[in-house]
Amino acid sequence: METYKLKNHFPGGAEHLKGKFLDETAFDLLITSDADGYDLHGNILFRYRKNAIPFELLRSGYLAFKDSIVLTDGRGISSGSSHKRIKKDGTVSNITIGNKVHSGNVGYMDASAMVHYCRKTAFAKDYFAKFKTGIPFVEFIDTKYKELCPEHYARQISIATGTNRNYRIGETSFTTVTVNRNFQTAVHKDSGDLPEGFGNLIIYREGGFKGCYFCLPEYRVAIDMQNCDILFADVHKWHGNTPFKEHDNNYKRIAFVMYYREYMYKCKQPKEELQKIKQEETGYLTL
Repeated sequence: METYKLKNHFPGGAEHLKGKFLDETAFDLLITSDADGYDLHGNILFRYRKNAIPFELLRSGYLAFKDSIVLTDGRGISSGSSHKRIKKDGTVSNITIGNKVHSGNVGYMDASAMVHYCRKTAFAKDYFAKFKTGIPFVEFIDTKYKELCPEHYARQISIATGTNRNYRIGETSFTTVTVNRNFQTAVHKDSGDLPEGFGNLIIYREGGFKGCYFCLPEYRVAIDMQNCDILFADVHKWHGNTPFKEHDNNYKRIAFVMYYREYMYKCKQPKEELQKIKQEETGYLTL
């Protein structure tokens, strides 16, 4: 296994890269085998392991969660754009949207400015049996998280175990999985996840394609994710993907990102959350 010390090539900040799509001039080093990466101060940037996930388990996760993927404009700057929605009457909405991409959420969501209560994602609600078949896949990634990033894991699991049991995936430190299909993300930093945790990326591939490397442009490094590989990375650094290349007509790149939503610990019992829904929809606590 290789260990890399990586220089930050934008010590003044890389805000100018926000929302931009990278190409292969964005990196000098392409990681294709087991490796750990650190900045020059000794802070961990990533841990990458080849063939860490049994293929049948990876495929079972794909089959369980693939129906969560929809065409959405809700991915913000990672889609390459962040702008106000235009209403049918031509006026500007207060809702911020992005470019349309194929993406979905599995598991649970906390309250937000748009939806004021904790709940299952639409997929978990409508396809609960399928959702349950994917839990062993999530639990396996959780064990690798504990093994490879124990300090970050300890902080995250302590929050997760104190969270209402109805909003946690199995016995894991995760509440939510984002699932993307053939989505070249623009440069962004993850938000909405627990800041004290550490990010991850798992890829399921079908068909033929090259490229779409995960890239940390500040550090001029990219990682070639293949089936059964696992990556833990500091997703609060600027990151994005390089373009797809030489793909056939049936190519498929499914990206799984598992995380704990930052404010899920505030979620109440489902009965109390249901009261919020009733009150918001009707103005009353009972129907």
